[in-house]
Amino acid sequence: MKKMRQDKLKLSRKRLISYIIILVAIACIAVLAIVFGFFQRQEVLEKYQLAYMQDGKSLEISPINITDIAVDKRGQDKDLYFRINSNYDLDYLFRLAYRQFEVKKSTDSKLYDGTVDFSVSDNAYVIQESLKKMDKDIYAVFSLHNKKGNEIYRYDPEETSTDKYIERIKPTVLQGYEKSEVGNYDDFINITKLFHDKLNKKVTVTVDKEKKMIEFKIRDEK
Repeated sequence: MKKMRQDKLKLSRKRLISYIIILVAIACIAVLAIVFGFFQRQEVLEKYQLAYMQDGKSLEISPINITDIAVDKRGQDKDLYFRINSNYDLDYLFRLAYRQFEVKKSTDSKLYDGTVDFSVSDNAYVIQESLKKMDKDIYAVFSLHNKKGNEIYRYDPEETSTDKYIERIKPTVLQGYEKSEVGNYDDFINITKLFHDKLNKKVTVTVDKEKKMIEFKIRDEK
């Protein structure tokens, strides 16, 4: 009888150890999945190039940094996202939408057919209203305006939970970042949705894995 109890106790301990091992393994897998972005619907392709497509030509837009751009991982109809922390550079996307730029043929890269020159526009599409300190970071409160000067959107870092245009995207190792660069989530604005709703513009995105390039274009909605 005593031996049976001892055997049951040993069996219970083995089961407990097995359960603990399984739970630890699940926890490790979950952490790795987060670090490598398996559960994330968007991605920042830092090692890629960025091009604006016009009339079948690939144009370089050097003012816009590829690390400020995110796209959907899956599907053919991908949305384009832009990092909120670089809000002033949103101005260039508005200029592309309104065709307020010129094309220069000269370019230092063989990947492009020309370069976009933004010096022809003087509209103010991005207006910073104030700064807010949250934790250790400082965020800008700003508004976006259309060509007529009407406000179409306002970003407030304290109201992102109810903002349908904001996605929180985390840099991951698989996106080309080093482990030391993988930090907190960043707010990205969904340019595809915003331009569709507020400017009646269609943003089309293509990810060319062979050329390692994100190509996009903006045109009027039909």
